Amino acid sequence: MEGQGVLLLMTKQRLLVVDLVKLENLDSPGNEFPAAAVQMFDFVEKGFPLGAGFFTWGSKLYMVGGEKIRAGLSEKELASSSTANLDELFGTRGLSKKIFFSDLTKKDSITEFQEHSRTMREAKSSPIIEEIDGKVYFLSGPPSHYKYLLPVPAFEVYDPSLDRFEALPTPLFYVIHPYDDPDYNIRDHSVVGTTIYVRAGDQYYSYSISDRKWCCLGNSADEIPVPNCLLPGNNGKFVPAYKDVLICFSHDGLFAVLFPPNGGSPLIQFLDEVYIDDDTVLWRGVGMVVAIGENEMCIIRPKVLEIKNGMKNRIDFATFRVEKLNSSAPAPAPTIDIEEIYDSAPVGSDNSVPFLSVTCIRRAFYNFDEWGYEVPQIRSAFFHSFKKTFSWLQRQRQFLLHNL
Repeated sequence: MEGQGVLLLMTKQRLLVVDLVKLENLDSPGNEFPAAAVQMFDFVEKGFPLGAGFFTWGSKLYMVGGEKIRAGLSEKELASSSTANLDELFGTRGLSKKIFFSDLTKKDSITEFQEHSRTMREAKSSPIIEEIDGKVYFLSGPPSHYKYLLPVPAFEVYDPSLDRFEALPTPLFYVIHPYDDPDYNIRDHSVVGTTIYVRAGDQYYSYSISDRKWCCLGNSADEIPVPNCLLPGNNGKFVPAYKDVLICFSHDGLFAVLFPPNGGSPLIQFLDEVYIDDDTVLWRGVGMVVAIGENEMCIIRPKVLEIKNGMKNRIDFATFRVEKLNSSAPAPAPTIDIEEIYDSAPVGSDNSVPFLSVTCIRRAFYNFDEWGYEVPQIRSAFFHSFKKTFSWLQRQRQFLLHNL
């Protein structure tokens, strides 16, 4: 099995460390996670900012920015958006530009965060972070409690080769104006090649890494010369073994997209054997897709269920393996528009075109009952393989021993 490691899930307030090795082969969505498989870390309870951004680099997990909350707030107060919840003596009126890091080489050290000597040029709320071409980009996201003008620069980049942060052009959707206006709030984002796409309000924007320019693309995804499933809002991920196969969520299911090399219409295959949502759902969050190996993937879908005595917050998980079908015959043309999947196409539709062999490895769910008022929105997700880390350490030791 490729997925020998931990899955790291971040909400605004908490970090979940999921040990995939400890998960049994659970064949039914009715099976709850074994308690030993999940370690939970509450940022606010431990004195760290709310809504920080995260990225991994080498054997380190980095926590960046966020909003510093006053001590002593109840869960109910924390769930209520108010500047009175901020520790305004910290950073920029409660916003943080600090960077913390932890060691990923051991499971016990993942939640042992230390303050880094470096900081961003300016504080950022709910920072959106992407690594592109060896550099790390930081963009201020929508705050939870902060109601003032966002500090400038709202967008910057860190170049590890120079060990330097550099301010970048202010996004067009950030104007001189309070940042709690829904017309300017970032809803979601994606990266295609070396271009960052952002949906803010009802408009789409792009930032070219090479040109260092922001462009407004209008409010119609159909007019953007990029497949819609790669635009903000889908959180799809390519299978590492196949750079032309993308795994995405539909409204209540999961599907794969195959992009033909000739640039023709993509093929679609529904993945009902991995995930299909037949629960009574009051709310669904945007799902996350994470690669846990060359051919193995993991999906995470947060939701709020309707039950007899009220509501239940939970996250559904599934891990699965995909391989392309061996066939010398040309693939059939799709008979459904890919955009219909998100709105009206039934999961398991006969229009699905098989091009993958799919094996579901395990399925489970995690209940959020003890999390109080926090809605289970996953802001970021990473997989970390201890096997790879130890292999790298062994190579380093061999190099040092050889050169003694």
